[in-house]
Amino acid sequence: MADRSKIGWESSPFIWEVERGKIRELVQAIGDKNPVYLDREAAKKEGYQDTPASPTFVTVPMMWTGVLIRVIKALKINFSRVLHGEEGYEYLKEIYPGDVLMGKIKVTAMDEKVGKAGAMDLIRLEILYTNQRNEPVLKASTLIVERK
Repeated sequence: MADRSKIGWESSPFIWEVERGKIRELVQAIGDKNPVYLDREAAKKEGYQDTPASPTFVTVPMMWTGVLIRVIKALKINFSRVLHGEEGYEYLKEIYPGDVLMGKIKVTAMDEKVGKAGAMDLIRLEILYTNQRNEPVLKASTLIVERK
């Protein structure tokens, strides 16, 4: 069961360098054939500086750095009972290959809900990403569901 005393808790920062290959791997994995994510010249023709990160790209550092697992452990959530509830993104600036992102996770809310399958905790996380110039580039929100 999630530790409710952790509302307001913040993770230590995690760093991720955006690689062109990771952008390509993600869009190929999800079947996105938009050339702006695959070809620099196509991206420039559309007004981008380079191939931008795709809309859901920030899920990559969350998984590859292991930060999400560390947060789940810190909140005393039983990983075997976890469901992904929802994900949201607010882009503030484009993210490009070579950018170095710093993310920090904050626990903003924990609620309990009872559904047909029983009780569950709903844990809301917010992640602010800044780039190497300390400019905010993206705000993400995640809802983790822990079945009781």
